[in-house]
Amino acid sequence: MKVSTLVDLLDRLYPFALAEEWDNVGLVVGDSKAEATGVLFCLDVTHDVLDEAIAAGCNVVVTHHPVIFRGIKRINIAELQGGLIAKALTHGVSLIALHTNLDSAVGGLNDTLCELLELIEVKPLVDSGHERFFKLAVFVPPSHAEKVRLALCAQGAGVIGDYVDCSFSIAGEGSFRGLEGRTKPFSGTPGKLERANELRLEVLLRREIAGRVIGALHEAHPYEEVAYDLYPLHNKEKGTGLARIGKLATPEPFRAFIRRVESLGILVTRVLGDDARTVRKVALCSGAGADFLPNAISAGADVYVTAEIKHHLGLAAAHKGMALVETDHYTLERLHWPKLAGLLNEQHKDLKTKVSERGPELWRRP
Repeated sequence: MKVSTLVDLLDRLYPFALAEEWDNVGLVVGDSKAEATGVLFCLDVTHDVLDEAIAAGCNVVVTHHPVIFRGIKRINIAELQGGLIAKALTHGVSLIALHTNLDSAVGGLNDTLCELLELIEVKPLVDSGHERFFKLAVFVPPSHAEKVRLALCAQGAGVIGDYVDCSFSIAGEGSFRGLEGRTKPFSGTPGKLERANELRLEVLLRREIAGRVIGALHEAHPYEEVAYDLYPLHNKEKGTGLARIGKLATPEPFRAFIRRVESLGILVTRVLGDDARTVRKVALCSGAGADFLPNAISAGADVYVTAEIKHHLGLAAAHKGMALVETDHYTLERLHWPKLAGLLNEQHKDLKTKVSERGPELWRRP
């Protein structure tokens, strides 16, 4: 498998277009044309992680936090970032980041946390506001409509939620006149105004696959000049967004819920709230999600789980009667990698995968 093929696969699982505008995801460092010998998954790129990848024969490291987050003007190998980039390039290791796109995607990090906590009726807590859809409308003779439709759907168009191969068509009449000596129309005579029965075929598609869908359209369509319209839509993909809110199937005391979180290997650093209070509605955000605490309050959550909560937000939660579980950043976000490694192994059994054993697990209980 080429590194570029792996990047495309990850883009389909957790679309890069879902990333926040300030983020940096996808292939951050490396060679897209290289063969992937193995993939190591980790939260952050560190020297220990790179050494682990090299020793394991993995020339791709998939991280949550990108090694290059914002624009940089210099690479000094004596500094942490510069040294990591230099080591990766020296040893031919490509670095791929799945950050806020992994947080927001259906089946991503936040959904994994909800599954592990056994939450039901889960939905996004925060609308990430991404408008990722196009509508493609193409005009095609009835004799070739099915061929064109199948070609578009084979490239990923026509997906609406859990339904695939979705399309709409309506009959109409098209007119055209090909220039003499310059055209060879599918029907009619150059230089003469022609009228033809056509179908207007419409499909929905994500913007990141538009290139390959349009390419398939040109290959399948019989016309020399394909008439089509591509409209940007305000539709948003169902189930995507930052953070999540769901329910426990059976309400339980706050103390029992804290134990539920800790049983996953998550380091709970602080809690706020009465141990005996009842927890049913749970909001959570992987990583440092303190900014979404007001959203959790507005949604009526009994408890909010995230890392790195500031003092004044604790006051706001206490005032509204909402409990808080503050966790360590690393242990909260590491839980998705075994799931992703398994998904890749299911689709590509010969691809070596490894979940990093070297952290960085920075914090510990005193």
